[in-house]
Amino acid sequence: MASGGGGGGDDGQQVVLITGCSQGGIGHAMARAFAARDCRVVAASRSRASMADLDGDPRFHLQELDVLSEESVKRVVGNVIDKFGKIDVLVNNAGVQCVGPLAEIPLSALQKTFDTNVYGSLRMIQAAVPHMATRKNGKVANVGSVAALTNGPWA
Repeated sequence: MASGGGGGGDDGQQVVLITGCSQGGIGHAMARAFAARDCRVVAASRSRASMADLDGDPRFHLQELDVLSEESVKRVVGNVIDKFGKIDVLVNNAGVQCVGPLAEIPLSALQKTFDTNVYGSLRMIQAAVPHMATRKNGKVANVGSVAALTNGPWA
């Protein structure tokens, strides 16, 4: 079982950083699944309180992360590198919905959705992949929605 310990040494355990880990969602379930496979899981969400059930479990290292903020992204990726020395797997799961008739949705709501779901993943990739490339090892998984494959008069 992962100790959540640190020092940056590579003890062979995979370090997995997952965004969008609020309780009840896919990211939260993935965090538990990776932990069950003896990975060190960095569970990230906009609010630490949204992951309260993981707090105190040594398999999880909780981080508050806002993928809309480049500063927040760099801080969290830096914290993971400082603590564990690597990121083996990045799971970009943070996302928001914007539902309604396209003719009526405020453009600002669509911009926030795009900024979170597309640019948020890109911010994470640009912060984490250089560390992966240096080690010549790493994987990135981008989680999407079936809504991207359907059409209709809504967003």
